[in-house]
Amino acid sequence: MRHLKIQAPQTELPSLGILTQIDELTKHDMIYIYHHLNIDSELTLERDYARIWDQTAIGVFYKGFKLGYISKKSSGIISKQIDKGNQVIAKIKTLYKQKYMPLEGLDIAVTIA
Repeated sequence: MRHLKIQAPQTELPSLGILTQIDELTKHDMIYIYHHLNIDSELTLERDYARIWDQTAIGVFYKGFKLGYISKKSSGIISKQIDKGNQVIAKIKTLYKQKYMPLEGLDIAVTIA
């Protein structure tokens, strides 16, 4: 008879990591704080139930200032994790800016702790 090694099934899901962008950057508080943003700065994610046309809307904040929203492509997955009560961590990974000009784009990495 063969010697089979049987492993116990995983009890935890692997960590979720998503690289996504922020939409609507220029429509909120970006002009007040864009010069304070750096790579690996921590951001806060909050569900936005007031946006009735977007059921999975997630607002992105830096020290209380609203930067914009998670792109619709990723917000569905992330909103499910937030609704489950999982701790979601977001950090800035890429800044697209020129000196003395507002940001052109902002990429963030979202992970589940």
